[in-house]
Amino acid sequence: MDLYDATVPPLKRLSKAVPRLIDRLEDAGPLSARLAKDGFTGGEHFCCALGFVARTVLPLLGRDVPELPFDNDAGLIVALAEDMTFMLDTISRHDFDDAVHREITHIAGEATLTQNGQDYALLFGLPNAQFHLTLGYATLRAAGAQVGKADLDGYHIYTTPQTHH
Repeated sequence: MDLYDATVPPLKRLSKAVPRLIDRLEDAGPLSARLAKDGFTGGEHFCCALGFVARTVLPLLGRDVPELPFDNDAGLIVALAEDMTFMLDTISRHDFDDAVHREITHIAGEATLTQNGQDYALLFGLPNAQFHLTLGYATLRAAGAQVGKADLDGYHIYTTPQTHH
């Protein structure tokens, strides 16, 4: 498997999961909820997850990552998800030709790291994107939103609400 296959398809799925989850909300309140008082809101986790779509792929291609929104506004988050899907749709397999060997220096919290493209994508970018998507989902659930695993992954089907796990 090459880095295109390892990154673009799962990041497209992530980009499509966020609007699917937001669409299930009865109101936008859960997007402003937090799992911990010093943690991100649900909306901020989704923005961060979508930001990791760009933060994962663009450095692999030698491109700069633009400034991206960090907000709780449902419309803005859905638009960001659509932008990330569009960006991924415009990238070709050929764009990844030198990605494995590219050295990427980036910030992780307060640490400055340099990793080759493969380690950057597989050990930093993808796990962080999934982490923030999952925490956004968990925040919505903790705030009482009626979302479940099927809404998160788009694969599962459950016929009764109590089987959402």
